[in-house]
Amino acid sequence: MKVIWDKGKEEKLVRERNISLEEIAELLMNKQYLEILENSRHPNQMIFILSYKDYTHAVPFVIDAQGAIVLKTAYPSRKHHKLYGGTSHEGKAR
Repeated sequence: MKVIWDKGKEEKLVRERNISLEEIAELLMNKQYLEILENSRHPNQMIFILSYKDYTHAVPFVIDAQGAIVLKTAYPSRKHHKLYGGTSHEGKAR
């Protein structure tokens, strides 16, 4: 599985939200995510739900023509944090 992202987007996420897509990609490569959901707002996207820095985050993505996972962004999700609990999800990843 190959995971890619826009470097400029990552710089913005690190600066504004302290979120590293590189760190998130490592979690995904190790299958440390909680769920994969369909994105109801964008029909061609899916969303990884994962624990990152002790909080539940949503990470929208698409699969490109070469089969790579393209991360679009990442954000803390209060909605999913309530669903998956308020503590770190280490060891509960699928």
